[in-house]
Amino acid sequence: MNNGSEDKANEESIEQITKNRLVIVTGDKGGVGKSTFARGLVQTYLDKGQRFIGFDADSSNSQLLRFYGRHCHIEPLDIFKTGNIDQFFDEMKTKANPKLGGDGEIIQPESLFLLELPPQSRRILRKFVEEMTFLETAEKHYNIRVTMVVVISRVIDSINQLIDLHSFCGNQVDYIVVKNLFFGEPDEFTRYKNSPEVEKIKEQLKSQKSPFADIKMPELIERSYDYLDENSMTFRQGMEQTDLPSVKGRVTSWLRTFKEEIEQVKESLGLNNVELS
Repeated sequence: MNNGSEDKANEESIEQITKNRLVIVTGDKGGVGKSTFARGLVQTYLDKGQRFIGFDADSSNSQLLRFYGRHCHIEPLDIFKTGNIDQFFDEMKTKANPKLGGDGEIIQPESLFLLELPPQSRRILRKFVEEMTFLETAEKHYNIRVTMVVVISRVIDSINQLIDLHSFCGNQVDYIVVKNLFFGEPDEFTRYKNSPEVEKIKEQLKSQKSPFADIKMPELIERSYDYLDENSMTFRQGMEQTDLPSVKGRVTSWLRTFKEEIEQVKESLGLNNVELS
């Protein structure tokens, strides 16, 4: 009897590990660092040979497309146009559960999707989640678990965004809060640390055994950041270029630290069984 219970537990564990994953990077204020985090994550996927499909919904600042569109599968997505986010959901399902090709060819299913949301899109996301029961439908019927990556600065608006996000996502997603150290040292994020509402959310999710973690995103100094921006370089290209050794060193250090930080949440980012550090 015990062996049977153990086998069942192992099966459930394997099923949980092999879920399809949608990683949504959000931060409702512009300039908070969403695109930088998304680019670092894409570079990590590429470095580790992790298959994924990316969707860049930030049409006003399409950094994923500009920096990585020539190096991997990134699609534009205008979520402000009626019906487009519904179409995105349907397309994701098709790619995760493909049918045979016209000649009977077996199409490899995709299991990892990345979506970077634009600023001021939380209202649309909330409407989509509530009207379509998106999160429940995705996980229950299509084996797609959603991770919400919330990039924050030190201002109270970032905290309010997280609180609002939890109000309509509940325990149906994994949460990763990213403190962008461009805005200060880790101990300077006092509004986040001292928020009773955030503490309540953490305790509630812990009791529900739903993942919640906070990590740090290192600061990339302005000179190196601007060099990549001016030349539309990926982080890997910044490491491999030889014109500016300071940029090479800074970007190499930044990406190493970035990977060390996301190591603790790698399952929620679709990096199961991958060594990052």
